[in-house]
Formats: sequence, structure tokens, C-alpha cells
Amino acid sequence: MSIGERNETCEQFNRLQWHDSKLRSLRILHNNDVDEVHLEVELRGMDEEEFTPITVVLEDALFFICDVDLQGKRECSDDISSATCEAESELLNKLQMERLNSSPNSFTGYFHFQIYLIPPGGTLDIIASRFRLERKEASTRQIGAG
Repeated sequence: MSIGERNETCEQFNRLQWHDSKLRSLRILHNNDVDEVHLEVELRGMDEEEFTPITVVLEDALFFICDVDLQGKRECSDDISSATCEAESELLNKLQMERLNSSPNSFTGYFHFQIYLIPPGGTLDIIASRFRLERKEASTRQIGAG
């Protein structure tokens, strides 16, 4: 992956309107011999509507580090403060030194995705190779007994 492609990935992620978007749920799925982190988010600024239900899929995830205060998240209406994508970070360097010292190029092509919830909600740190957005299908619900 070229430097331009790496920068473009981070720019695309960082351009999303994370502030006051809502983190509704998260899942870790094993898919085709790799792990993915799926974040169900109501994202601001995608359409004319205030919030767009969307799944943020962090593909080929190597690490998922989570420090979330569920009560704090709930008290703050599940709001996200901000989110970032970095090609180089302190966490990447720390993990490289502490856990992958024998494999110096283990994080080539990987990014540090970080989601900050409104305090005291906590943070999510994910090391993954890329991300994609999946629009959620409009659900049909039956109302009343039938």
C-alpha cells in the first residue's frame, strides 16, 4: 500500500462526522480466517436526515482494546465525542515492542482506529488493515397483533 493510499484511508475515516454520532452496538466476527470489528453507528452528516444507521466494519483486525463504561455511555446517550485513524501511533509502537518484537514488519499496512465516547463513556482502540461502511437496510416492523 502506497503512502498516498494510507493517507487516503485515514482521511476518509477522519472526515466522517463522528461528533455526537451514536455508538449503538459492537460485534467481533470471524470472517474468512480474519477478524472484523463491526460498529453499529447512527452517523451524522451522511444524508438529509440527522442520523444515518450505518455499520462501520474494521477489516482484518489484529487487536481490539476496549475501555467502555457502559453506564457512562448510556448516561451520555451513546454519543461519540470523536474518532481518528492513524497510520502511526504510540499504541502501534507499544504493541510492536511488547507483543510482536520478533516480527518487526507486523503492522505494515495496518492502522490504529480510535473511537472516543463522550466522557465517561471510554474508548475503543482497533488495529485493522482497512474499513468500510455498510448502510443498514430499512427494517420492516409489524405493529400490533396480526
